[in-house]
Amino acid sequence: MSYTATGVQALFPVYLERMGRQEAADAVNSRIAQNENNLNQNLTILYEKLLELEQALARQE
Repeated sequence: MSYTATGVQALFPVYLERMGRQEAADAVNSRIAQNENNLNQNLTILYEKLLELEQALARQE
C-alpha cells in the first residue's frame, strides 16, 4: 500500500501580546481569548492529523 497525502488544514494565527499598551481591559481580554481559541484549534488539527497518520501506518503493517 502507498500513502495517499490528504493535506493539512491551514492553521490559525496566534499572536503574542506586547506589554505596555494603554488599552481597555476588555479589548486585551478579547484578543487573549481569541488567541487561546486559535491555539486550541491548531492543536486539535495537529492531533487529528497525527491520529490519521498513525492509522495509515497501522494499515500498512
